[in-house]
Amino acid sequence: MRTFFRTAGCLAITTISAMALDSAAVNQLQQTAQRLERDAITVQQALKSKKHDATAVKAKIELMTADVGALDQLVKQIDDTNLQLSARDQAEWVKSRQLIHIITALHESKERAATEDLMKNRDLVRNYAAGVALRAKLLQGALMQLQRSPVS
Repeated sequence: MRTFFRTAGCLAITTISAMALDSAAVNQLQQTAQRLERDAITVQQALKSKKHDATAVKAKIELMTADVGALDQLVKQIDDTNLQLSARDQAEWVKSRQLIHIITALHESKERAATEDLMKNRDLVRNYAAGVALRAKLLQGALMQLQRSPVS
């Protein structure tokens, strides 16, 4: 009987540690999505004016590039852990992963236009930033759903 409780106790500690690790990854995704949304909104607002600071806008776009890369890395990290999720959590994770793929595809297709002639592509880049901000907000909502019920 003692062996059973020792084994059960070790199993519980291992499970709690794994849950904390996964929760930390979801928190990192959440924070990265918040930074991405904030930077995209800054780019969008800056480009409303024809007299924008191109250097500051390009710097924000570089930060967005880093955040998009971080989102991809975190998704790979979480997927590599082979999580056993409930059906509801699995659906939320699939939704989150799809949003990240959409953000990545959108960013990769528009980043070059954003870094080339910013004055010529101002409307395109502003709309791109609005799209990224919207999807980052949706991603935060999906991740919030994952955090409501612990990742298992």
